[in-house]
Amino acid sequence: MKPDTFHPKLSTGRLVQTQFQTVKFQSGRLKKIHEDGWAFIPNLMPNLDEVLTETKSLLSLHEQATAMLGRLDGSFQNVPGGLSINPWVLYKPLRMREARLSSKIENTIASATEIEAVMVMPSERSEPLEVRNYFKAIEMGAQDQGPINETMIRGLHKELLSGIPESEKKYPGQYRPSQVMIGDDDESFSDARFVPPPPGEVPMLMQQLAEYMRNPPEGMPSLFVAAIVHYQFEAIHPFADGNGRLGRMLITLSLCNNTLLSRPLIYPSGYINKHKQQYYDLLLRVSTHGDWASWLGYFLKMVIAESQGTIQRIQRLFQLRQDYLGRLDNKPRGQRFTDAIDSLFEQSMTTVKMLHNRIGGTEQTVRNYVDIMVEYGILHRAEGTQRTKIYFAPEIHMVVDED
Repeated sequence: MKPDTFHPKLSTGRLVQTQFQTVKFQSGRLKKIHEDGWAFIPNLMPNLDEVLTETKSLLSLHEQATAMLGRLDGSFQNVPGGLSINPWVLYKPLRMREARLSSKIENTIASATEIEAVMVMPSERSEPLEVRNYFKAIEMGAQDQGPINETMIRGLHKELLSGIPESEKKYPGQYRPSQVMIGDDDESFSDARFVPPPPGEVPMLMQQLAEYMRNPPEGMPSLFVAAIVHYQFEAIHPFADGNGRLGRMLITLSLCNNTLLSRPLIYPSGYINKHKQQYYDLLLRVSTHGDWASWLGYFLKMVIAESQGTIQRIQRLFQLRQDYLGRLDNKPRGQRFTDAIDSLFEQSMTTVKMLHNRIGGTEQTVRNYVDIMVEYGILHRAEGTQRTKIYFAPEIHMVVDED
């Protein structure tokens, strides 16, 4: 990392000398390489006065974003009549979509079908399991009613790496013990795009971050708090792996923590995927130039765009459920059949046995339901599953797979 890329009157942190160690092939042998360089330690997070001078022009955008979050939260309350499950379950495809897109930002690619399949049958690819872990971590965070703290953050990180091959080398649930850098793998330490703090600084920085979330500055808008916390988390880069995914997850959870949402319904990765380079550039510019205004503006636009998109997807999921029921020529099938339809939104890849465990009744009745859903195009049979027939709902997967 080059010190001359940082403004000489740096206000958001300080540069310190550090040492980076890596292993490289030289002359056909593995060698440990030690390289001296610079790392960035972010300051304490700003109070309202420190950011307000730059962000007065953003107050109108902040009002729009807050209003859109209100509309989004209202969408969760307005559930269709006759819904036999908690609407939170119906929104599961949205959380699966966020898991897929957040992982895609890190070049971990998996389709909805692959993500669901790892819960039903073994996979030779680790990518679907990584995305599935992200989804499970969102679920875990959503169920935790307490404030976001270090214990919760470390627990979410541990869930992200659960069952991943050689994950122990990434220290699941533990702060990183060594220096890391952000940049291309073949770059030297001195040419890295960004170098976060030395590992010895991480525990205190994370304590300060948790305290800021618990007791934000008086008068600081909650959306500003969420944006500042996200920047700070990424600048600290507290873990050896998974910082990007966990940081984006904390955006969603922090908006619930600050009572802007009753449930974690906003998922930022769709917008970030479309504006990925700008996202990285603006985070870096806060460190190099103290440019809070540009980062906060980006963050508010993301909230507005993703709130609107999520509202539309919620409506599509409700409509898809009604369409499923309407395909049966309006012939009454009973509440248990409706339960079977609704359960697809919770687990859109299933077997007769799995569905039977969810809705009860006799196994033959459930088998008949599956045959009906296949006949009307609600379920398709997965190819290559001869011993146990596995079925999936392709139209639900389409919602998950859209960018």
